[in-house]
Amino acid sequence: MNLMVLAAEVPIRTSLFSIASKGGFLMIILFIISLAALSIIISKLLQIKKAQKTEIEFLQEIYGYIGDKKSEIAIRMCEERTGSPIASIIAKAMAAMGRTMEETKEVIEVAVNKEIHQLEKGLGTLATFAAVAPLIGFLGTVTGMVKVFMRLGETGGGVDISLLANGIWEALITTIGGLTVGIITILFYNYLIGKVEDLARELEENINEFIYNIRGIKNDY
Repeated sequence: MNLMVLAAEVPIRTSLFSIASKGGFLMIILFIISLAALSIIISKLLQIKKAQKTEIEFLQEIYGYIGDKKSEIAIRMCEERTGSPIASIIAKAMAAMGRTMEETKEVIEVAVNKEIHQLEKGLGTLATFAAVAPLIGFLGTVTGMVKVFMRLGETGGGVDISLLANGIWEALITTIGGLTVGIITILFYNYLIGKVEDLARELEENINEFIYNIRGIKNDY
């Protein structure tokens, strides 16, 4: 019988869910990974959006309060500015204003590293998802193909071309799912890494400016 005729006789399901369900247990794992990756991506996008606030006017206001010896007001302003890494660092730096300049720099360095770590948190997991998802997809294809050939062996060599075709495309579904999840995840991972690096660079510039501005004020504390 003509292969095209056989293909035409095979029922075509256009539902994405019904197609994905053919992939079996490993498709459930890929679905869970995709949800976890989506959760991390949304969380990091919101965190980065908050951290990208323009801080120029805020910093000028903080410098004014520090110059007027109103550090309590400046610290309160920093604490109220949630989601701002620079505000969190400055609050810790001003709490150490009574120490030596070297000790203050050390406090600032620790605070900067902590904020950068917070920005990077979750990105390692995202990278793991991007690497593991395609491998799970390939695993599903391999196990699916093993089942196909086991069925062929059980039939004693008699080949039902429609059964063989259905078994193969069902096995390949997990590869499609794994590659889709992996590609999307790695794209967002690279995007987020770039944004975090930009924020870290901007954070260091602002902190260096802060240290320069308070150098002359610090002797009064």
